[in-house]
Amino acid sequence: MDFALDNLLDEDRCYSWLIDHLHMGQLCCPGCKGTHYRKHHSRRAPIVQYHCDDCGRFFNIFTGTVFQKSRYPCSKIVLILRGISKGESTAGLSRELKIDRANLLYLRHALQKNAFGNRAKEPLKDEETESDEMYQNSGEKGIAHPDPEDPPRRRANKKRGSATGGMTDPE
Repeated sequence: MDFALDNLLDEDRCYSWLIDHLHMGQLCCPGCKGTHYRKHHSRRAPIVQYHCDDCGRFFNIFTGTVFQKSRYPCSKIVLILRGISKGESTAGLSRELKIDRANLLYLRHALQKNAFGNRAKEPLKDEETESDEMYQNSGEKGIAHPDPEDPPRRRANKKRGSATGGMTDPE
């Protein structure tokens, strides 16, 4: 079941969240990195166009980001970022948010490219790493365990009828 979550989000709060996460809480001019700017207009509330007093450039919170020319509301951008970071499929996310799949795929690839380019490049300090889960190929699951003295791990609750919660047959 798909339903539009963006109708449940407040645009002003999403705008503030985007400033915090796209600009580390401090918006500055993308041209000169100056912080002397003034509000120019707000035709698409809550998104504000600013005019830099130092270099004369006009900008908003999306200037210089992958969302620069998009017309999505702030709530939809927050949901796009949420869905991509959770690993949701592009097709499912585009259906849920009612946006074009090809456009969403372009955004996903641009965001992944940015994340890859901005990743930490220094190696891990630990010499050992830990992995929590392993996925075995389905073709290997039927292979018999080679050592009868060392049986494989068994799943719990193999007792018949344990799924009924202790209920007995009414007869």
